[in-house]
Amino acid sequence: MNQKERIAKILELLQEKEKLEATELADYFQISKDSIRRDILLIVNEGLAERYRGGITLPIIKTKIEDYSNRLVVNSQEKIQIARKAVEKISADQTIWLDVSTTVQFIAKELTQENVLIVTNSIDNAISATEVNKQQEVFLLGGYFNPSSHLLHGTSVMTQLTNFYFDIAFIGASGINEAGLFYSELEDIELKQTIIKNTKKTCVVIDNSKVRNTTNFKLDFSEIDLLITDKPLPETITAQLQKDEVTIILVEGGEK
Repeated sequence: MNQKERIAKILELLQEKEKLEATELADYFQISKDSIRRDILLIVNEGLAERYRGGITLPIIKTKIEDYSNRLVVNSQEKIQIARKAVEKISADQTIWLDVSTTVQFIAKELTQENVLIVTNSIDNAISATEVNKQQEVFLLGGYFNPSSHLLHGTSVMTQLTNFYFDIAFIGASGINEAGLFYSELEDIELKQTIIKNTKKTCVVIDNSKVRNTTNFKLDFSEIDLLITDKPLPETITAQLQKDEVTIILVEGGEK
């Protein structure tokens, strides 16, 4: 197991236990204490954990968004299953929006329908879609480049976005609770709201690791039409989604 794989696993363990000892991690991975210290230093320097004497713990703000490449690894099987269910909602000859989201990126990989135009501001989505199908049409919105999440953003993206009307838009979220869907940036909310105004149907794809995560900015359930997830949501969240007439689709179990 290389360092990148170890770090992804450490972050996964940290979400489960909230606190990890360096000696415990060295034993778990069967590596030296010096090697695990280097892993810990990298994680701490990236702001993904806080160091204490003998180990690491989750940041005080537990909802800090993980590095994009690490998020792609976490719950990858669940995300693939969600993506496959989402692709069933796409028909040939449609124009679709694919959001900047690790789960949505798997939709780009799973898409097989013909004559579908993908519009996105995610370089990873564009690459993933065309790796699978060299003939796949992709319109990549242009703007300022964000190197951490490989997205393009800014006023030019918003302006170009208003020229499209989507059959269905697939968006992700950083968190979900009874109050709605959560995002880490105000610009992200503004982008989502523009997309929602310019689409027939909005579908949120979200895995179970996002439940109860909250950040600074919120989108109401009433603004979306569908939500696809891998496991049943807490009853209080399900009740609020149903009150707002959102169709809930489970990977196994059908619609609610």
